[in-house]
Amino acid sequence: MTTTTTLTAPDSADTSTAQPAFEGRFAWVDPYELVVDPYNHRQHRSDDEPDGTEPDPALIASVEEVGVQSLVLLRPQTGDNEGKLGIIFGQRRCKAAIIAADKAKDEGRAYMLVPALIRDDLRGVDDEALTLSVIENKHRRDAHARDYVEAARQLSLMPLPQAVKERHARALGLSAAELTAADKASKLDDKNLSAAVAHDFDLVELADFQEVAHISNARSRLEAAKIRDRNDGAGTRGHWAHALQCLKDEAAEKAKRIQLKQDLAAAGIKLVDWDWRWHETPMRPLKDLVTPLGTAITADQHARCPGHAATLNPFKPTVTWLCTDWRACQHKLSPEASGTAAPDAAEMAEKRRRTIRYNAAWRQARPVRQEFIANLCTRPGDATDEIWKFTLSTITGTSAMYSQYIARHRTDLISAFLKIKDPNHDSEPWRRVEDPFGPLIARIGATGRWRLLFAQVAAVYEHQAMSDQAWRNPVSKDTTNWLAFLQRQKYALSDIEAEVLDSARERPSSSAA
Repeated sequence: MTTTTTLTAPDSADTSTAQPAFEGRFAWVDPYELVVDPYNHRQHRSDDEPDGTEPDPALIASVEEVGVQSLVLLRPQTGDNEGKLGIIFGQRRCKAAIIAADKAKDEGRAYMLVPALIRDDLRGVDDEALTLSVIENKHRRDAHARDYVEAARQLSLMPLPQAVKERHARALGLSAAELTAADKASKLDDKNLSAAVAHDFDLVELADFQEVAHISNARSRLEAAKIRDRNDGAGTRGHWAHALQCLKDEAAEKAKRIQLKQDLAAAGIKLVDWDWRWHETPMRPLKDLVTPLGTAITADQHARCPGHAATLNPFKPTVTWLCTDWRACQHKLSPEASGTAAPDAAEMAEKRRRTIRYNAAWRQARPVRQEFIANLCTRPGDATDEIWKFTLSTITGTSAMYSQYIARHRTDLISAFLKIKDPNHDSEPWRRVEDPFGPLIARIGATGRWRLLFAQVAAVYEHQAMSDQAWRNPVSKDTTNWLAFLQRQKYALSDIEAEVLDSARERPSSSAA
């Protein structure tokens, strides 16, 4: 049973300044005749979670007493439900109406119809229906976090013009980047998704988290980075980017370690735990051993030895070959290894561990820093005064490390910062392109020329002042100048970069050009 009234603008309305937001018709509808629209984003997704689509006792009691008082939104259905009306929002109210109707019929009473707004214009327009469903339920506490992610994912995958997708994103309070990230974010399991949403992760952050969710404490580490970014007040995700890169590296290392273990097991090679104090055990790495004739022992040569085994380096996923009982197997210690039991062996081992740790952290910061530089080089408009001054002071010779040779030959870095293809990507080292950026220079506008100039300067600093060993004392003045400049551009220093910069500032005499 359906009775309808077409909704129109009142005669008193000034249509030059006011107009209806949409066309529709009011109707009293039978709740038994309705179906849930397939693009109603509220779903009962798991038996482990409360069903947010079910009406609570208070709502049921209210509907039994006075009927449904708020309009539900319906649209004509297509496909298998052709001829029916589907609920875009108001699912809980309609379920309560059916419960009340069942009770009325059992008691021999007439049941109440449901007031509805029917949007004929939404027939077959799935993206609009989905967006309206999300907007209606966006601020309900009992709506499942998965509902919003899935709705955004559906919108992102619909074959719609980009402008239409962006309009829907704005309506939902999302950025275009968040809409794009929704598909990856939807792959999070319910536990991680709910916990991350509770800590205000947006869709981009949920997608990032999804990549590293299997790493221990990933969420808490990203939460801490998010708080640091918020406290900095720069409006960027700098600390988040560093934390994410660290987690990605850990994930890659974990995967490689698993693969190495599988490869060793498949080859039937014994795997033992790493020990920093090999001299206190019967075992020794092959690099510490020699044959009776004093020659080095390779892994292939040692494969026939009954003590042949392997261990995994604790700081990097590589195999270290060793002998589990070098004396019994009649090996000898190399001259270099014979003194490893000296009193300062523990101190030397700790220094080595620190070097490995700092080298890894320094390299880890590089992709995040260089992505920041790339965004700086492709920033619209003219350069800031500070970028101009820094660039010009470098190329005019005030920096001791600037080199035309480096600037010319690191076209890979320059191109990466400009986000273009390297002109020398398939050139041999002895056959470089003479004028690699000539075509770009010819077509670039006046306000964009600074980008090429600055990218060249950045490539020189990254190549020369930010090498793997640049963190060591004495820290180059060029290294500290570059880090300080990037920090002023709102780049979030990684922990090791901040430590290096702070140390150089505290001890000016240690900063050598």
